[in-house]
Amino acid sequence: MKTFNIKKFEENKGKQGIVNKYLYTLNGYNIRELSSNAASNNYELRYQREITKEFSPFKLVHTYYKNGTIRSSTSFFNKSRIGIYKIFDQNGQVIKEIDDDKNFKHSFEQIHDFVLKEKNIDIYDTRQAVALRHDTPFAPIKKYYQIHVLKSSFVDGQWYSQPNYSFLIADETGQIVKDDNE
Repeated sequence: MKTFNIKKFEENKGKQGIVNKYLYTLNGYNIRELSSNAASNNYELRYQREITKEFSPFKLVHTYYKNGTIRSSTSFFNKSRIGIYKIFDQNGQVIKEIDDDKNFKHSFEQIHDFVLKEKNIDIYDTRQAVALRHDTPFAPIKKYYQIHVLKSSFVDGQWYSQPNYSFLIADETGQIVKDDNE
């Protein structure tokens, strides 16, 4: 069962100049831990751990109860929730699972392969593109992937990116339906 090390977090939070946050690297992954007791969660103290890798759109997010027991676990591709979202009771037992991919015909992996082949753009590299998935029941295209292609450059030891153009891929067909670059 995954737990949150409250003692380690409390000893290290704020030392990097960010209140209620602790940032560190473990086995090549960037870890961001934070605590909150905002109105959005009824002022109940909660903890959160986000696990990312530099230039990767994938993010794993775990939230924890105030005693450090896991509360939920989910994955993101940029800002789109993917995979199985799990909710746990206070004993760490799964009480609910939501499949965030079930309503889509195409996966981010399939979209990645298509965009790489058609445009030579790697959506798995956030210096090249940001890909989002949308489910808009009242729009002309109900389900689609929005790809924002970036122009990136390495300046003074850091990567800088700016929008270049965007295009849409209909989930129904897996084909480009709108391209700002054409």
